Amino acid sequence: MKSQWLRKAVFLILIGMVLSSCGSDSSSSQAQNGGYKDTKTMVLDILKTEDGQKAILTASQKAAAQDGGQLKLLSAGDAQHIQLAVKDVLTDTSNNKFLQTVITDPKFAGEFAKAIQKEMKQLQKDLMKDPEYQQALVGTMKNPDFEKMLLDTMKSTPYRQQTKTVIQESMQSPLFRLDLMNVMKKVLEEESQPKQQSSESGSGSGGEGKSGGSQETNGNQKK
Repeated sequence: MKSQWLRKAVFLILIGMVLSSCGSDSSSSQAQNGGYKDTKTMVLDILKTEDGQKAILTASQKAAAQDGGQLKLLSAGDAQHIQLAVKDVLTDTSNNKFLQTVITDPKFAGEFAKAIQKEMKQLQKDLMKDPEYQQALVGTMKNPDFEKMLLDTMKSTPYRQQTKTVIQESMQSPLFRLDLMNVMKKVLEEESQPKQQSSESGSGSGGEGKSGGSQETNGNQKK
């Protein structure tokens, strides 16, 4: 009842402020300024009271509920209590079944993944720099079961279709095509170099054979 009276008082005061601003020109400016200051002081005093703050909190929660949101004004103590409650729920072994049910819920899993996406991305970056994690990751990849699962995935139709789509989309990019052409050009240059060296070495050995043969012929003629 008291909070309802305070809300009504706040609304009446605000209406009075509007009406006073639209008052007749016959009232003096000093009286208007004094009334505004008194009204402002009264409103601030009401807002500083515990009942006034509760009234604002109730109104904010109702507005958030109408908009589909969940606006909550939490003090430092409330936030700490929530953290302790969440910790107790996560560490209690009796809640394992409940947590498994909640985590496997697609809607909850999607919202939870969005909420911690930034933190998980940073965690992955930090783990990739950790030598122990790198070693464990390599060991996992060498696991026969993991290799079999990976091969089975790569042989599946959805995976091949997705790979084909990615390649087609990449080929539409001018930068990707330019990089691909540069790589192919470099490979062709490297492939042609050994052939040129082998042909040059073959022609050199053939020339030496010819010169040796001509020398032997000249020796026989002299004899």
